[in-house]
Amino acid sequence: MSAKGRKLEFGNVLVVGGCGFLGWHIVDHLLNFPSETDPSAALPKPQGDARFEFPTLASRYPTYKAKVSVVDLRTSHNRLPGAEYYDGDITSVRSMLKVFNAVKPELVIHTATPSVLDGNKQLLHKVNVKGTKTLLEVAGGEHGDWGGKCKAFVYTSSSSVVHDTQSDLINVNEQWPYVRGPRQLEYYSETKADAEEIVLQYNRKSPNGMVTTAIRPAGIHGEKDTTMTHKILEHGSQASPTVLRMQLGDNDNLFDFTYVGNVAYAHMLAGHRLLSTYTRYESGQGEPLDMERVDGEAFNITNDSPVYFWDVTHAMWALINRVVEPEQVWALPEGLLGSIGAVAETVMGLFGKTPRLTSRMVRYSCMTRYFSVEKAKFRLAYLPVVPVDEGIARAVGYVVEQKRLAEGKKAL
Repeated sequence: MSAKGRKLEFGNVLVVGGCGFLGWHIVDHLLNFPSETDPSAALPKPQGDARFEFPTLASRYPTYKAKVSVVDLRTSHNRLPGAEYYDGDITSVRSMLKVFNAVKPELVIHTATPSVLDGNKQLLHKVNVKGTKTLLEVAGGEHGDWGGKCKAFVYTSSSSVVHDTQSDLINVNEQWPYVRGPRQLEYYSETKADAEEIVLQYNRKSPNGMVTTAIRPAGIHGEKDTTMTHKILEHGSQASPTVLRMQLGDNDNLFDFTYVGNVAYAHMLAGHRLLSTYTRYESGQGEPLDMERVDGEAFNITNDSPVYFWDVTHAMWALINRVVEPEQVWALPEGLLGSIGAVAETVMGLFGKTPRLTSRMVRYSCMTRYFSVEKAKFRLAYLPVVPVDEGIARAVGYVVEQKRLAEGKKAL
């Protein structure tokens, strides 16, 4: 069955972090894409340019039926018509009980996390680990009666929980162990691993028997992306033609770039399967077979189409008319650049600054990093709907039009 041929029902859904990048897209899905039907929620994109014209999302993803609520630390931005919004702190039991008492969710989708770029270890642990544990306990009924019963909990984890930020990853599946301690050079990934483990171990352990699962996206991009797409386009628009020709490594490294709408879709499938599983347990039916189980499991989610890293970068630049032809590229050796980046980090660090070229940036640009989604295909019936090239164009078109609109306001 195609994605469009499906209708998924959820009941009351609470999207935690629903005003963030991924959270906004999950809410857009649950509300059947007001971004395409309501002018107040429309996503900006260049007009009259065929490169940015696409089929609608609503015509390709399933139809959803749900009552949608959102909780975020601040809900004054990224709102969508049709959802109810609540300001709340997931690290506070009192704050969450207030929200749960108002919403009475049957399904919680937890996407909230501080930015990996902030590097604030205390905040990362407080939100990702403590906040997730608090949210689980409130949803699971450990802190008093909030007037309902949460049946299912979907956690947004990260593919980085099994990565040391240095090694190549080739078609990695969910059986790979977490990378922690001295080998884990990215504290964000350590906290996401800790939180994911807490979520999966909590499966069916709460007073209300709530079932849980974790989604591990890789390389998310799309409309409203403020990290990867923004940084690539910033460099592409500001660098000289000579600098644009410089490429870190030989571009023989495959990398996962995943459209955010496909990640949101995976959350929908996981939530739907969890609710069915909960009903199965409550009715006294037999447990799912290990080969079909969703509860207590983690799932890699990608576009299932790894591409060469610099092909994506050059494609994004071409969409802003900064074209670099293959024969124009100057491939610079990773070893040399890694050394330069390390020196730059040390020197700039003395002045409390971050250099444009870091050793980490060099390694990411040159590493192979892609994951298997066979488990999600079989157990969630997941297949990516929006292909890589369209996802890239959607992400770039949004940034381009946002910039044009902002410059227009300044000129007034």
